[in-house]
Amino acid sequence: MSCFVRLTPDTLLRLLPKKSLSVLFALPLGLFMTGSALADEAPRVAVSILPIHALVQSVMEGVGEPELLIDQGASPHGYSLRPSQVRALNSADLVVWVGEGLETFLVKSLHQKSENGGTGAALELMDIAGLTLLENRTAGAWKTGEDHDHGEKEGDGHTEQAEEDQDHTHDHGDNPDHGPDHSHGHEGHNHEEHNDEVHHHEEDHDHNHGKYDPHIWLSLDNASVIVARVGEELARIDPAHAEIYAANVSKTQTSLAMLKQDIAGQLLPVSSKPYLVFHDAYQYFELDFDLNVIGAVTIDPDRKPGAKRLSELRHLLEESGAVCVFREPQFQPAVIEVLSENLAVQIGELDPLGANLEKGADAYPRLLEGLANSLTGCLSKK
Repeated sequence: MSCFVRLTPDTLLRLLPKKSLSVLFALPLGLFMTGSALADEAPRVAVSILPIHALVQSVMEGVGEPELLIDQGASPHGYSLRPSQVRALNSADLVVWVGEGLETFLVKSLHQKSENGGTGAALELMDIAGLTLLENRTAGAWKTGEDHDHGEKEGDGHTEQAEEDQDHTHDHGDNPDHGPDHSHGHEGHNHEEHNDEVHHHEEDHDHNHGKYDPHIWLSLDNASVIVARVGEELARIDPAHAEIYAANVSKTQTSLAMLKQDIAGQLLPVSSKPYLVFHDAYQYFELDFDLNVIGAVTIDPDRKPGAKRLSELRHLLEESGAVCVFREPQFQPAVIEVLSENLAVQIGELDPLGANLEKGADAYPRLLEGLANSLTGCLSKK
């Protein structure tokens, strides 16, 4: 029969020789605390996607670590939670997610948690005050390279392309994470003519979820707003650590401002170079750094473009003098090779989610730096 003895600080003092006491007192006090005691002090926080997880982690540094709900490398479009992830969601004191326009699968899970008597708050980031929101765009051509104006922020130069041109057959072979039955927030975008105006929230819960692009974390200004709101919510549910959260928010916002300045300098030499993206996920990043994207293959990454769309895009690549076409690691569409075949364009890769990044507070700056490096690396080639 095994016997376990619990060593307290007093027990250690009696057992250790006197010459070892100086070493003992140099050790962090936290080593004398059990893992469960440390965990009990921190609120249980669950976060949907890696970029937001990194921002939340930056606010929680020194207090605890949030749980990541969506597997790294997976797309939030049509994702299905594993049992362990459902348990993390149901036990969370706070769930942080972007919104039903992105993590559609979470709507039902959060509703079930509430119906089953689950406690805790859910912070839907698309609803928070102070964000800059951009309207969803249609797929296809937006503008030619000659139309690029560094002073233009609304992106109104794109052409409206009817979604009927797109093949509505889902091809789940490109991404095994997608189930056979799901709807996408991207499908809810407005088909009527709009001016892509930038929308600033004045108060929570005042927008149409299907109208605005949910990739809000790719704006560094939005990231700063998200960090501040997360800090407020954490302080509300965990007032004992309010000062730590406030200090972390201030530190993170300063780092984000410096990161934006660095990336702006890096991208300036290639900002006028035209390029095409696979999935329209980057307009917040494009707005931050005034980039010359000319169109997207698709709005919904699960839908194949039709023949008319492909023909239009090949013509756009030729006429605009586009330098690069970008794919994404979450999807491997053969359409990118079809589009670029026999054309003088490079194929690059942009990752809006950080598929290959390790969890942690530094994942967010590494994600944005990765986008900047991919763009400069491809657009600089002759």
